[in-house]
Amino acid sequence: MTPAASGGRRPRVLLASGPVGALSPLQASVALARGFADGADVAVIGLAEGGRALGEVLAEPDGDLEVLHAGWLARRDGLLAVGAEPDLEPPYDPLEVSSSPLGRLVAYALQEQPPTRLVIDLTTSNAHDAGRGLLHHVGELRPRLQGVDVIGVVPSGQQHDRLLGLRGVTSRRGRELGIALRHVMAVEGTLERFALEVDAVAAKAEGAGASGGLGFAILALGGRLVTGAALTAELGDLDRALGSADLVVTGCDSFDFGSRGGGVVAELATRCEAFEVPLVVVSPVVGMSGREMRTLGIESAHPVPVDEGVADGLTATGRRLAAGWTSRW
Repeated sequence: MTPAASGGRRPRVLLASGPVGALSPLQASVALARGFADGADVAVIGLAEGGRALGEVLAEPDGDLEVLHAGWLARRDGLLAVGAEPDLEPPYDPLEVSSSPLGRLVAYALQEQPPTRLVIDLTTSNAHDAGRGLLHHVGELRPRLQGVDVIGVVPSGQQHDRLLGLRGVTSRRGRELGIALRHVMAVEGTLERFALEVDAVAAKAEGAGASGGLGFAILALGGRLVTGAALTAELGDLDRALGSADLVVTGCDSFDFGSRGGGVVAELATRCEAFEVPLVVVSPVVGMSGREMRTLGIESAHPVPVDEGVADGLTATGRRLAAGWTSRW
């Protein structure tokens, strides 16, 4: 019996998913919503950390996503977003990777009418040049960025990374990869001279070391840094939706102790806690105990069967969840 049939009010359920399988974040949210629609008032929003999924979120529902050989461009309502395809081949020297490919892509995108907001996805880059290549290609176009909100999307956890020094990106990456100290110091010196000459204040700012120093390039262009999950939450007005939600359900590719569902789940957990709304996670892979997930702010997690397809599996899982949750109101 539905809440309406029993005299109770219809609960308000927010489906806020990241990408699941081949489904875009919004497609995954809609698939989940179908399972709840009979017994609840539903709202959907797509969230993403980076990569092409970010482009899909920024282009949906009525924008345009242009997929190129080197990356993608997303356009919607004065917003222009640019992202490069991940590098598949490991670099010969991980401390000498240029950001020029991303810079060329951004320069190509800026041949259009300047946007109100320019989003540059840094999450897929393995560059390590403090954004020298990016700035080389974009620098001469800087007048076109006057008045533009420039946003660099960085991986979750890198918002405060430093560019220089013992805690800087070169020192940390060198230690992680076991690179010879002499080479690490040489690269550090080169990046330091470059960064201090371009913008000494930005060189010492938090986040400048994100994505191999690409964070510095964004700051030097007068931009700001944010995670993809936080940006898509901001643009999707997530907080307003949370203010009226009784339950939030999100989907991800894997929810185990290693991945913890990724940045989208972490962003939602923080916001749901602030709004005192329960958060439920669904995923094809669930490998975390109830105690572990509750320490992360997750009410429960449920496996998604994908034998008949991801979309159908999400809808079926949503239907099962609805049977248990909607009876509470």
